Amino acid sequence: MDDVAAPRRASFGLSLLVALGWYTTVLAAVFVGHAGIPATPNRDCAAVFSCMTPQEELGLLVILGGPILAGLLFSTLVVTGLLARRVPSSILTGTLSALGSVVVVAVAGAVWQGLR
Repeated sequence: MDDVAAPRRASFGLSLLVALGWYTTVLAAVFVGHAGIPATPNRDCAAVFSCMTPQEELGLLVILGGPILAGLLFSTLVVTGLLARRVPSSILTGTLSALGSVVVVAVAGAVWQGLR
């Protein structure tokens, strides 16, 4: 008679897609912003990394950003799994998990820098 409906849960897969969509949007914005910066005609190549080609910059980004991205994706999986049980909206769950994962990775990076 008085059946109480089970609480609605967000879909884990859809929430994860929303989080990955946020990461893709940020990466695309960084790429477009970097591509829009004109090259200076008189570059002084005395500074480290000042005269890199776009291919060298991409390689450096992959080498330095790979571990950060791996940690970000791992923490996104964990945070999405925790939030999908409690939040009924997949969009909200994905957004919160992306934001929470960025905070987790930033804190982990700060702790790592502090211990060095």
